[in-house]
Amino acid sequence: MRPPKILVFAVFFFLSAYASAQYRWDFGAGIGFSNYLGEIGGQEGERRDFLFDMKLNRTQYVFGGFARYKYSPSISFNFGVNYGRVRANDYNSQNPARVSRNLSFKNNILEFSGRAEISLFYDNDVSGKGYYNPDFKIYGFIGAGVMHHNPKVVYYGELEEFNGELVELQPLQTEGEEYSKWQFTIPAGLGLYFTYSKVHRFGWEIGYRTTFTDYIDDVSTEYADPTDLSSPLSAELSSRTTEEALATAASYASLQGVDIPNAESFAPGEKRGDPTNNDGYLFTQFTYSYVLKGKSTFYKKKYNWIKKNAKKRRKSRAKF
Repeated sequence: MRPPKILVFAVFFFLSAYASAQYRWDFGAGIGFSNYLGEIGGQEGERRDFLFDMKLNRTQYVFGGFARYKYSPSISFNFGVNYGRVRANDYNSQNPARVSRNLSFKNNILEFSGRAEISLFYDNDVSGKGYYNPDFKIYGFIGAGVMHHNPKVVYYGELEEFNGELVELQPLQTEGEEYSKWQFTIPAGLGLYFTYSKVHRFGWEIGYRTTFTDYIDDVSTEYADPTDLSSPLSAELSSRTTEEALATAASYASLQGVDIPNAESFAPGEKRGDPTNNDGYLFTQFTYSYVLKGKSTFYKKKYNWIKKNAKKRRKSRAKF
């Protein structure tokens, strides 16, 4: 016996609607860890790029929120905001030149970004039993962003009115150079997530931020002449070498078989930073997001006639 036409229509309508319903948007939050790569701190020896010169004991925190739009099965767009802290100090380094320089800083970074996420691996049925719950994805991402930063340091010195205070370094121009607190960034990295019951998405990602500034740590070029700086506070924070720092650096230098730094290395015109390499920072976060279900544009264009016809049929029913 052939099934009634209305049943065929209902099955077709259900399958079409189900196939066309897209889980396009998810909204979520993340929390994790941050670190930085620049002139301050680092391992022993010369500067090394990316993770190889980061000190894990200076790891800080980051948290944020995001909205993600699924453009296609392989491409999504992510719009997010993050707030994280980076910090470092020379006395934690094992590089004698840095230890004797004795600089330090901390910086709170507010970041806004947009990026494309490109699928590298996708399994829509992790269990392999046909339940399609959960699914799993690995993706790479790259994008563009803008950040606000403001390097600071706790002052301990001869100026009693500032002693113990957290001082902003950017207005002091400790190298005699101006720089903006707003800078562009390029976030890039890898991530993954599981989607449970189609709506609960648990993930993890790691991303490095390439920046267009060398002043996240307020260090870039060379020591300025104290008489050219804006204030005694600026002059004192520009050069922070002490006898204690020189003694510690000398012990590292003797163990490593390198030249022992001396106070003349920190005179005006001497190297303070490395302007050939901009600073960067890294965020790694654990994320949770909730997926919203909605109809795609394709569905609305392709199947809207079904809804209209269904409404017409309901209006033309016989009345008893």
